[in-house]
Amino acid sequence: MVVLFLQPKDFVLHLFALLILSLWAVEWALGGYRPQVDLSSFTAIRIWLGKNPRNWALVGAIGFGTAVVISTVVSPLPAVSLWGRDFVHLGYELYSVLSLLVIFFAISLRTGSADQVRRILWVVAGAGAVTGLYGISQRFGWDPIGDGENESRVLSSFGNPIFFGSYLVMSTVITLGLALDEARKNDRWWLPVIALLVGIQLTAMWFTGSRGPWVGLVSGFIAFGALGALSLDRTQLVKAGSVLVSGLLLAAVLVNVAGDSDDGTGRGLGSIVSGVSPAAGGLGARADIWEGSFRLLDSWETQQSESAFQSSLRPLFGLGPEMFFYSYPLVANPQSGVIVPSHAHSLPLQLIYSYGFVGLATFVVLTVSTLIVGISVIRQRRAGLTGGGDWLAIVMLAVMASLIGRSVEQAVGVARVGDLVPFWALLGVALAVYGMSRDTNTAVRPLRSGALHFFPVAGVSILAIVALGVFFVRDIQPLRAGLKSADAFEAAAAGNSSEAQRLMQRASELAPDVEQYRVWTGELLVEEAGLQVQSTAALQSLGEAYEAFIAYEERDPYSFATQLRINLAETEFVNRGNNFFSEDLIERAVRISNSLPSYPTIQAVAAERVLIAGQIELGRSLAERAIAMESAARPQPFAWFMRGNALAELGDLDGALESFTTALEREPEGQLAPGIHSNVALVYESIGNTTLAEEHRALAAEIEAALIAESGN
Repeated sequence: MVVLFLQPKDFVLHLFALLILSLWAVEWALGGYRPQVDLSSFTAIRIWLGKNPRNWALVGAIGFGTAVVISTVVSPLPAVSLWGRDFVHLGYELYSVLSLLVIFFAISLRTGSADQVRRILWVVAGAGAVTGLYGISQRFGWDPIGDGENESRVLSSFGNPIFFGSYLVMSTVITLGLALDEARKNDRWWLPVIALLVGIQLTAMWFTGSRGPWVGLVSGFIAFGALGALSLDRTQLVKAGSVLVSGLLLAAVLVNVAGDSDDGTGRGLGSIVSGVSPAAGGLGARADIWEGSFRLLDSWETQQSESAFQSSLRPLFGLGPEMFFYSYPLVANPQSGVIVPSHAHSLPLQLIYSYGFVGLATFVVLTVSTLIVGISVIRQRRAGLTGGGDWLAIVMLAVMASLIGRSVEQAVGVARVGDLVPFWALLGVALAVYGMSRDTNTAVRPLRSGALHFFPVAGVSILAIVALGVFFVRDIQPLRAGLKSADAFEAAAAGNSSEAQRLMQRASELAPDVEQYRVWTGELLVEEAGLQVQSTAALQSLGEAYEAFIAYEERDPYSFATQLRINLAETEFVNRGNNFFSEDLIERAVRISNSLPSYPTIQAVAAERVLIAGQIELGRSLAERAIAMESAARPQPFAWFMRGNALAELGDLDGALESFTTALEREPEGQLAPGIHSNVALVYESIGNTTLAEEHRALAAEIEAALIAESGN
């Protein structure tokens, strides 16, 4: 999914942004220009801004970009904030934000005709229809590209049903607006075609089973109707309403043909309205994230200690792009499992934590000014419309409705590149339409003729070389690496371990800053070490795995995935008698446990590893830290198991038996049960009770045999 769908989106975004910048530079070097604006003094700036919401929006966008740059500079990990933590969660790191802003400025400043606007809207609507068809095909069990036919909620080409739904919030409303295109008002087939496209997207939206996008889409339709009442005549309102109703009817037919049901499996109505309790997923999980996130507003904690000056900058410029992932575990409520959220699941919160209150304030200036722009055009054109049929007003109506729906959805949503691009593009369209309505759109002077000047040409050449280098290293090479990794997984699935390792190693060489390739390379080597009969060969594979993991540590010393795997390799070395890594194992295990204090599973794992290194009291302490976070919803059998092992080593056999018994109560027949029964047998044997020892050994063998048989089926 990553190579097929996610990486190409990043690739295309960065490609077009760098291309636009290069063309602007060439235009500047050859003499093209925009009309000059006098910004030489505060008074001149005040006059230029005046009451013009478009100019305020442009200033807001510039301020937002500046805030992102500063937050990246003061980030605990500037390189990660600049390029991104990985290739799955892109969209908020500086590279992508600046690319999105380039798209925004290109559209808002250089779009000057109704046909240009029409083409942009059709790109958004057409992509929604095509991806909608793809999503529907997945629901009907056919996916010729990926493996989406096996998912309970369709994800189309977005890799996640929520991201897909987020895009459909905007594209469906834009498609509805295209029904009112005056250029097509005499085409009889136009409205049925638009109704078909709306129906396809509504059907796909249903199959995503995503609550937030549905709320956003309904809000968008409501906004369309409310704004339409201000700018459309009765005929156009009826036309838009009939298209929407027809689309809904088509969606109802397709949903029923697909056999959709209210069974709570992630596709029907049950999946959309369920999961709102604190113990459930959906809003319940989000509420838990928000509760922990709000603590950051007081502490602004980071994984590393900071000076008073650095701490004072956090409220202003945030933790830095991508840094929420590292700070959230420090303030979170006790968690089940080991998944760490990379997003606050609320756009305002995400902006605060990534770019600070300065970033949020400038973004608010941009969006509120854009809203004022939209209302201004709709009100301005209402009085002069002939039958309500003004194309610019219709465009603004559709764009504003889609952005309002998107804003509602993002109040509890997560954005990625795939849906951030149309969002910023539509913001640009709104400003461009405002400029066209007031004849203030900028024009480009014809390129001057005559001799070229050295310095402009040299500057453009340098910029082109830098842009090409950045694109090659940060986009082309990672995409090539992604293809290599896909081939590696195919080789591993076919049983060709050596070829899988070679391909994954090559992926790491092509994109050394991508953590996943290092992790996957090391995991393949660890797996091979476990299959080695000879200890020398096993240690060699472990050493290579360790080197693969450690190679990423310099870029990101706080990466949980890498640190856990480095610690695993160290543990395996010590397990095999190589005590050279004992001190590093203990120090790293403690550091990991302190970086994820709200994750009892991590505490228990750290306990196991320090026990292997011989730190018995420390292991007991870490196990008890995990047990302290236990609840009915978060039983900790592994932590009780580790506590029992520690107490047995300390000679407290009664305490050990009590801990083992508690662990078995938490997990009587799971993966841990055979090991627990075996250790109980050892305790009984040590006190001379051979009968109970044999009983527990028999239980261990019985459960293990059942687990093997179950895995075989």
